[in-house]
Order: sequence, then C-alpha cells, then structure tokens
Amino acid sequence: MTEKQHEEAQRPREAYGPRPEDDELSLLDLMLVLARHKRLIFRVTAAFAILAVIVSLVMTKQYKATARILNPVEQSAMATLLQQQLGGGVAELIKPDIKGNVYVGMLKSRTLQDWVLDRFGPEGWRETTGHGKENLRKDIVKEYIGEAEALEDKDGTISLSVVYTDPVKAAAIANAYIEGLKWMADTFAVTGASQRRLYLEKELEKARASLNRAEADFQKYQQSTGVYMGEAQLTANIQNRINLRAQVAAREIQLNSLLAYATPQNPEAVKLRNQIDALKAEIQRLEEQPDPGDPLNPAGGMPAARFEYLEKYRDWKFQEVLYSTLLKFFETARLEEASHPVVIQVLDKADPPELRFKPKRKLMVILATMLGFFVAVFAAFAADFVRRAKQDPEQSAKLQEFSQALNLERFTRRRRPSPRES
Repeated sequence: MTEKQHEEAQRPREAYGPRPEDDELSLLDLMLVLARHKRLIFRVTAAFAILAVIVSLVMTKQYKATARILNPVEQSAMATLLQQQLGGGVAELIKPDIKGNVYVGMLKSRTLQDWVLDRFGPEGWRETTGHGKENLRKDIVKEYIGEAEALEDKDGTISLSVVYTDPVKAAAIANAYIEGLKWMADTFAVTGASQRRLYLEKELEKARASLNRAEADFQKYQQSTGVYMGEAQLTANIQNRINLRAQVAAREIQLNSLLAYATPQNPEAVKLRNQIDALKAEIQRLEEQPDPGDPLNPAGGMPAARFEYLEKYRDWKFQEVLYSTLLKFFETARLEEASHPVVIQVLDKADPPELRFKPKRKLMVILATMLGFFVAVFAAFAADFVRRAKQDPEQSAKLQEFSQALNLERFTRRRRPSPRES
C-alpha cells in the first residue's frame, strides 16, 4: 500500500460523504439521524398538533339527528286473484316486493328536499335561487337544512340523518323529511298496486276510446248502407271468433299481471304464453279456412256490404269484451290499492342529539400529530442528506448547481430600462 493510499484510508468517512458502496444504512444510522434532529421533529410535530387543536376549536359545531323507519314490505292481494284464476302454483312463486330502495331514492330526491326547504328555508327562496340568480341552491340547502343522508340498513330499516349546526333544528328537519316521505308516498304511485292501477287506467282509457270509435263506425255504416242482420244470425256467424279473440286478450292481461310478480320463466307464465299462441293459431286457422257457408267469406256469395258490416260488428264486440275485461281488472287494482295503502312506520323519531357530530377533535389532533411526525422525520432525513452532500466536493458542487437552478431572483428582478428607452 502506497503512502497516498494509506492517507486516504485513514481519513474519516464523513470527510467525503457517503460512498457508493456504503449506500445501505443500518438501523443505528437511522436512529442517529433522528437523534441529531430530535428538536426539529419535536417542534414540527408539536406545531401540527397545536394547529389541529386551534382549528378544531374554531370550527363550527355540527350535530347529527337520525330518524329511522321500517322498510315497507308490500304483500299484494293480486296474488290471491291470480291464484284463483291461474292455479295454486302461482302462490309459491310470488313473493312480497321489498320497496326499500324506492323510499331511499325518494328521501334523496330534490322534490322532497324542496318540500323541506319550503318549511325551513326563507320565504320566496325559489324566486332567488337558480341559474343566473343571486343565490346558489346548494348554499341555501347548506344554510337552512344542512346535509341529509338516507341509508337502507341490513336489519330491514331505513335511516335518515341530518347534520346541522343547531341540534334542535337538526331533529326537526329529520322529522320533516319523514313527513315529506309520507306526502310523496300518497302522491306518487309507489306500490305495485298503484302502478298497476295507473297502467290499467291508461289501458282502460284507450279501450274506451277504441270501443266508442268501433261502435260509432258500426252504427254509421249501418245507417248509411241500411244493412241489418238479426241477432241470432250475427251470433251464429261471428261469436266463435269474437270469443277466441277475447280469450287471447284476457290471457294477455293475465300474463302482464303475473309478470308484475314473477319472472318470464315462471311455469304459469310459460303456460299462459302457450295458451295464447294456441288461440292465435286457432284464429288464424279459422280465418284461412275457406267455407262457402261462412258469411264472413265474400267468395261464398255474400255481398261485400254485408261482409264489411260483419267486420265492423265483430270489431265493435271485440272492443266491448276487451273493455269489460280491463274494467274488471281495473276495479280489482283499485280495491287492492285501497286495501293496501302505503304506511310509513316510524321506528325511531329524531331527537335533538346530546353530543356534537363534528368536528371530531380527538381524531383531528391524532391525525395531525401523525402527519406532523412524518413530515418532521422526512425533513430530518432531508437535512441530514444536505449535510452529507456538502461534505462531498462532487455532491457539494451538484447541490450548489441545483440551488442556483432553483434561484428565481432573476425572474422577479425588475428589468432596468436601457439609456435609449429612457
């Protein structure tokens, strides 16, 4: 070993900073860094904790009031009607409808929120809120009724929570949401019976209009042509086809009603579809079968006027049977809706909370202290890295170059005007 190499070996490692082969630090080295900067770590951690305490004391207190209702379960009476008409196998496949998600959605709706704002918000808030107006809707909501949250619990209940700055008003707002839910349940078609009643009501209006139109067309044609056939002759000619078409319409209505409870793969639904297909095939066979004695076949010698007369009469009678069937189902749906009203059962009424919900001071201080500790540890290692880099000539030069690259003084310094510009 030469004299120069011996001197290099005798020099302390700190004189040149960390070497490439000494990149791996031991636990003792890490503890030494923390020990050197213990004051920095303590001060930064304490500063974060004190700041969190001050912020938590300055923040406005908020309280959370919660009301809880039972998840409405609808057991429809239409199941009994279908069981009587279609067989007992339907009852085993029909289950009660759980309507919890519907009511949770209603509690979250803007319509219900506006209903609550009408009670607790400023008078005339609708005229001053909206696009291009002086107030934002979210600000009015936050100021007057706070934040509301609706959840469907696993135990079969629905909870509605309101967070507000006043505990008494928070409870009042939560209870108002429940009252508004009752109003919406009575106003909108929520249950299956209500939805079926609306559906059948629309179909009934269509059937009534079709019946009136068919009857008017038949009477008008009868008066204009003077064609008339006796009731016995008409019954003998077309009653079979009218009955078949009426059976198809009745079974289609039964199928739609059944699908409100069961899936399309339900055995009774499959059975009804097969029956409908068979009836349609029978109607098609009768219409395609040539029969000279059939009055509906003009090729058999019937005048065209009497043929059209029978077509209009058949359409009128079919609409009449269809309307009667729909009317029967509509009355059943109305009775079902009346016998199964929407009942919002309040399990727990919202009471003014005794303890604040926000700010969570302990949690804020703990999280801020942990964050401050990690920031302080990072700063300690960064400071130790800079110290070691300054001891290495090569690293020191790079550090100085990096510092000059980050110097923004030349960007902020005012540009002096040249003599020509002055």
